[in-house]
Amino acid sequence: MEGPIGRLREVRVVTRPTSDGRGTISFRSFVIEVPYTPELKLSVGRVLAVKSMGGEMLLLEIVDFLPLHYSMINLEGSIPKEIRDEVMDEVERSWEKGSPESWVEVYAVPVGYLMDSSKVTFRRGYSPPFPASAVYQLSREAYQRLVCSSSSEPLGRVLGDGVELRIDLEKAVRYHVGVFAFTGSGKSNLVSLLVRRALGTMRNLKVVVFDISMEYFTLLFDQLVRYNSRVLTAERLPPSPVEASRRFMRLHVVPEELDDLRDKFRVTTQRLIEEEKVRYMYVPSSSQVLMTYGDLVDLVNGQISDNYAASQKPVLFTMLQKLDALMRENKLSKDDIVDERVNGLLDEVEEVANRSKLRETSSIFSFINGLRSYLSSTNVEPVSEDYDIEKLAIEILEDSEVSPRLFVVESPKVEEARFVVSNVINEVMNRRKKMFSASPSVLFVLDEAQEFIPFDTRQKNMSEKSSEAVEKLLRQGRKYHLHSLISSQRLAYLNTNALQQLHTYFISTLPRPYDRQLVGETFAISDALLDRTLELETGEWLLVSFKSATPYDIPVFFRAENNFAELRRALGTT
Repeated sequence: MEGPIGRLREVRVVTRPTSDGRGTISFRSFVIEVPYTPELKLSVGRVLAVKSMGGEMLLLEIVDFLPLHYSMINLEGSIPKEIRDEVMDEVERSWEKGSPESWVEVYAVPVGYLMDSSKVTFRRGYSPPFPASAVYQLSREAYQRLVCSSSSEPLGRVLGDGVELRIDLEKAVRYHVGVFAFTGSGKSNLVSLLVRRALGTMRNLKVVVFDISMEYFTLLFDQLVRYNSRVLTAERLPPSPVEASRRFMRLHVVPEELDDLRDKFRVTTQRLIEEEKVRYMYVPSSSQVLMTYGDLVDLVNGQISDNYAASQKPVLFTMLQKLDALMRENKLSKDDIVDERVNGLLDEVEEVANRSKLRETSSIFSFINGLRSYLSSTNVEPVSEDYDIEKLAIEILEDSEVSPRLFVVESPKVEEARFVVSNVINEVMNRRKKMFSASPSVLFVLDEAQEFIPFDTRQKNMSEKSSEAVEKLLRQGRKYHLHSLISSQRLAYLNTNALQQLHTYFISTLPRPYDRQLVGETFAISDALLDRTLELETGEWLLVSFKSATPYDIPVFFRAENNFAELRRALGTT
């Protein structure tokens, strides 16, 4: 430890309503009095330590500080102006050389950890500190031990003291990651940097980026060149690689910082097309969604619920029993696609209906004929050899040295993108469940997540399907080594069930209080600390994590490495 730098003067408790208005939440805030000197260096996010009743040092994090002077405390407007000016001139001069009548009032909050100062070890807990006790700063070495992992390349530098921030990226990915910030804060830069670091650190990882902004082809360009990769577009390209590369580049966003590389991008893109790293992917219309066995069970239950079909209910219950037996016998799940095996079941149910002497005009016969018509129309052999969602799922799960590691799936049409996301995730999860393997791990990246997991979902625009698929991935994916990184401008518009599964948050400027309060309640972080994110510049972030990214769950302010600079270095254009 370094210091002491001051003394603990006061403990305050702040209480406010929760973001949903259903209760209240309280935060402790500590006021520390620090003597002012011109050499004093303080910064938001710095960790302090004060002796507690348990004998250990309670760790605090600075959220704000304010310089004060004794002469200014009672300097009211009722005092004559000449006297006020004379006092303020004297106070102004004292800041340059220091004065025993000046101090800095530091506001800090507990981070939930205690430190054994003799061994420099940390444990989770809280013990009330002694008022008037000396307050120390953690040394650089102790701070690194507290917030930095020994693995992976640096993600950036901690604001204030320049410590290289290294996180346990493998553990962060395992428990899912969220990146949240207002437009222009550098979300895409950070997401690209995280993908870059994950590919470099986790040799057994594959990454699938769902891109509706058409920007990740450029932001991860060097990674697409370096690794076996696949860029999938819903736009058919001309047969000529030269023309295809020109048209392909016209579809994509090239940031101003990389505009001078446009020709290099086009030439290299032509090579990627010739190597079949860039391919057209056939995406059926969202209206062509195939029926699953779960859908069929729901349809039968819907028929049973029809009040006008009371006489047919025994037959429909028989149909449910036979359907359950069929699924058990063939080891089918509710997510499996209905196929020709149902035809025999329909024949048996029709025979039962005939023996029950139901009228030929009964709705159950129309229901059976409708299912037969559906099966005959979907059992047509495909004539196209186009790359499709099924082939994509096979390649994603292929555990081979030559299989692609990085996939960028482009779909600028939102409804089509939702269809692709729901079907790719479901197909991959179903295949992994049927033939379980821990290798490879897969990270699904969802930028503009509010389009895929909105709070208010609707069946007609596919948001319900995509939200269900992503929520299932976040809830169940970890046990199947399937993970997610989501990025969005607003937390308020996202599926709250999905948000609760994220263990690591990267937060920059979030102007709306509700969004910040939601993060504070999720990680038990003081509002005062989260309010400092309003002052962050582009590329600066607050990292908060729960038992994943960092050795201890300490909020960290840092400046991320520049993805553009790394891309330039990789392309040899620095």
